[in-house]
Amino acid sequence: MTCQPVGANGDRALRLLWGVEPGPARGPKARWTIADVAARAVGVADRGGLESVTLANVAAELGVTTGAVYRYVDSKDILVELMVDAAAGDPPPLTGQTWDARTREWVWALRDRYRQHPWMADVRPSGMPRQPRPFAWIETLVLALADREDLDGMRVALLLEGLVRTYSAIAQGLTARREPATWLGMAVADRFPTLAAAADRDWANADAELDYAIEIVLRGITAG
Repeated sequence: MTCQPVGANGDRALRLLWGVEPGPARGPKARWTIADVAARAVGVADRGGLESVTLANVAAELGVTTGAVYRYVDSKDILVELMVDAAAGDPPPLTGQTWDARTREWVWALRDRYRQHPWMADVRPSGMPRQPRPFAWIETLVLALADREDLDGMRVALLLEGLVRTYSAIAQGLTARREPATWLGMAVADRFPTLAAAADRDWANADAELDYAIEIVLRGITAG
């Protein structure tokens, strides 16, 4: 997939990602592809977090000037969308014999992608995805739930993805040793006494908390 100057049309890179933008008929071939740019940006984020991703840093990874990066993407927002698509990768085949077994497979496969690329939890969605791989993940779960005609697979996928994102963010904070301030626990206990125990609770195993949340969701679906 050959890159073209994005210019004022900010979604050009996304159209290239989907394969709906034709390549150039003439002119020199671009040195890098959209996939190359996304992969280098993912590497920057994996090492230094999402805040370390700038067009200048990605340009340095590619060995080009910052201005040259604008041939591929015209903003960090578009670049992050490309990064999420690359980091999410293709969803794995689900082999569970039941819909709930397949759902659990899907959740933990997605959680594994967030574990490999913790910065993904810092990307806040602002609407439906615009990249092919996130749609592929949604479709995979929709198909996995096909024998549950009473379920809206897309809604379930978005619900579960939100839980994975939330608990991945918690896990990221635990890894960074972001301990709450002592005063905060005291303030919570004073103002919200029914939640006082939360300040002393051991949240060290974020995956166990995610597992609990998923089981609650599946239990509710089964009961319904």
